[in-house]
Amino acid sequence: MHRSVGAIIAPFLLLFGLASSAQAEGNQFYGTLSLGASMPSATFSGVEAESGTNGDFGAAFGVLTSDFFSWDIAEVHYTNFAGTDLGFGTSNSTLSLGSTFNWGYFKPSSRFHPFVSLGLGSSRLGYQVAGTNMIEADWAFEWNVGGGIEFQTQENFKTGIRYRYRATNRSTVGTEYSVNIHSISLEISFMGSR
Repeated sequence: MHRSVGAIIAPFLLLFGLASSAQAEGNQFYGTLSLGASMPSATFSGVEAESGTNGDFGAAFGVLTSDFFSWDIAEVHYTNFAGTDLGFGTSNSTLSLGSTFNWGYFKPSSRFHPFVSLGLGSSRLGYQVAGTNMIEADWAFEWNVGGGIEFQTQENFKTGIRYRYRATNRSTVGTEYSVNIHSISLEISFMGSR
């Protein structure tokens, strides 16, 4: 229980600790919506279970602090992860809450913005307990890495493609297991004024 609470609270404590750095003059805030496909899998007791391709939906609020760094301050991702046998139950979906740091070339005068990213957060896995109709949820720490390219279509509007790998290790009802998700998504960003 304490580990679950810590996994949920830790990313948000980090956000509050870093939030003051986002107040500097010249920063540009943005909002991003994403829609894509994901390929989640779970490994438990040395057995890997794949669920095929699923939908991946997300939203983020962030700040562009320089021509080389942007920070997705808060983001949420939902993945339909239904039907995978986890050994103790059947998966339903994952909900990820976190923050992502992006390094790349974000100069407004450039039409293309390649970048790499590193994210930290918490992930909630919903599952149906084996042999019952009960729906339970399990929270755990999650990290992700990725990269992509943005296209500056207008001064305050960008579209982009991003690949991301998300991973988490968990322990539920005496079972140690991991969840790994590969996703690729189309992102649309609306930029505020500098």
